Amino acid sequence: MPSRFRTQTEAWVFAVNFYDATNGAIGWIGRQRVAGSFIYRSKEYLRLRQAMIVTISDTHLGTDHLGPRYNNREDVKAFLRYLRDDLRPDHLVLNGDIEDLWRRDIRTLTRENYDVFYRFRELQEQGTAVHYVLGNHDWYARRDVRCGGVSYYTEDYAESLTLTDAGTTYTFMHGHQFDPLQEVWYFDKLALISDDAFGAKFSHLWEVFAEIEGLSDGVETVQRLVVDRLTRGPWQQRIERMDRCQTGCDAEAELHEAQKYADSALDTGVLCTGHTHMAGITADGRAANSGAWVGGQNTYLVIDDGIRVLEWNDGSPRERSARVEV
Repeated sequence: MPSRFRTQTEAWVFAVNFYDATNGAIGWIGRQRVAGSFIYRSKEYLRLRQAMIVTISDTHLGTDHLGPRYNNREDVKAFLRYLRDDLRPDHLVLNGDIEDLWRRDIRTLTRENYDVFYRFRELQEQGTAVHYVLGNHDWYARRDVRCGGVSYYTEDYAESLTLTDAGTTYTFMHGHQFDPLQEVWYFDKLALISDDAFGAKFSHLWEVFAEIEGLSDGVETVQRLVVDRLTRGPWQQRIERMDRCQTGCDAEAELHEAQKYADSALDTGVLCTGHTHMAGITADGRAANSGAWVGGQNTYLVIDDGIRVLEWNDGSPRERSARVEV
């Protein structure tokens, strides 16, 4: 049977082109979702899986100048690089208090942490959906949705988020909803009048009134601020009481409240929260807390055919297998 190639040179050219095309196709397949699954590369292994969701909370960006107790900014950057280059999750949920707007101005904070926010943009570009759920410390961020014209997140800020994996519905809320000391009405006010630490400056009070909508709202604002000052003491004390990363809180009690919420909500299989800075999963698996990235602890949740708590551990992730009895 005659050869399809007229010369040996043509045969070699065909072989080289075929090799290049095949090698490129294999590389492309390794980066794409195929038939509902996803083949991805990591430093350790190749694995066939369903959609992966990673959630972090309480990074408190903008507070690194206050010391390591407040913020592990460099660890956050390294972790986001790990997500981009190795883990490649389908979803990253930023579950509140990513920015600390009770201590920093939103424009200054964004400018100083541009390299962190740009990591979110890079994750989006490689196919990871980045979701931002509001917490008490970054509640004011919704007023600056595009962060100076640049969208770092897949959609605008949300108070809660629902995603489904392997037939289970996961709801994401920051968790301040289960903290009896948190009052949403004050969140914007605290962001507007607080300085870089946690005090208040009288010269900033005009900003509170600049946000007032209408006479009735103005009267209510004045009344509440006056009553709060008379009955609860100076603003500094008010902030200290509401600032749970300063004073601590009953993490198990709040996890129990999250568990009860998951049990009662028809559209929630598992509720994922943050806020308390204490990572853990209830024994029945109905509620989970992602912990925080402050004070030397760097924890997060991974949802991949089940839910797990992991410690960043300086780039060598380690699972916490113990469950919390509440």
